[in-house]
Amino acid sequence: MRPMRADALSPRARILTAAVLLAASIVFWDSIVLAPVKLFVVLMHELSHGLAAVLTGGSIVRIEIDPRIGGACLTQGGWSFVVVSSGYIGSLLLGGAILLAAQRARSAALLAGAIGVAVLVVTLLFVRNGFGLAFGVAFGAAMIAMARFLPPALVETALLYLGGMSALYAVVDVKEDLLTLQPRLTDAAIMASMTGVPAIVWGLLWSALSLLLFLVIMRQVWRRNQAAESGRSTTHPGQSA
Repeated sequence: MRPMRADALSPRARILTAAVLLAASIVFWDSIVLAPVKLFVVLMHELSHGLAAVLTGGSIVRIEIDPRIGGACLTQGGWSFVVVSSGYIGSLLLGGAILLAAQRARSAALLAGAIGVAVLVVTLLFVRNGFGLAFGVAFGAAMIAMARFLPPALVETALLYLGGMSALYAVVDVKEDLLTLQPRLTDAAIMASMTGVPAIVWGLLWSALSLLLFLVIMRQVWRRNQAAESGRSTTHPGQSA
């Protein structure tokens, strides 16, 4: 009996595999094995702050990525309320875009390569600390290598996982920052100082929004893959009219 090839995984199996990996990652969030993925999500989070500044008339001064799974984005100008609140919302939108785009194994390699190039460009343009530069270059190169050498089905599964981690970042990060009462300067704390609304309210609001939209996106991904599988099952190559 021949072993099943990675490309033989059905779209449904890829989604379920990514979902299992996401659940395991949330449970074992403190594992050192997850460090590269968490640092990628942190980079997406900080980039979201920067993009919000640019879109509201400001600019990105610098981005830093901390080996302790933290980061900072220094911006100039822009609408402060939007810039501060965009970190988790931007992570959700970027992760959701990856989830929706990574549904076809044939285009997964192109998407992974594009993400790798984007990470390299963002790193070289805006990241200014040594660890952040090293991580960004290494991760970008790894994404390009993954696109080049891994089977498309595995690349698609990896992208679904990365997109899900980015989309759910608010859920796990708010738990770490607020529910465990760790003394850290957080987006929620900054929003609390700006608005007078307690940090816990902002954290729970972002978490609920992230979880809700993640479920909506995953439902859409599941339905599209079901439709694609149904279409293939009703097609019979080789039959003549």
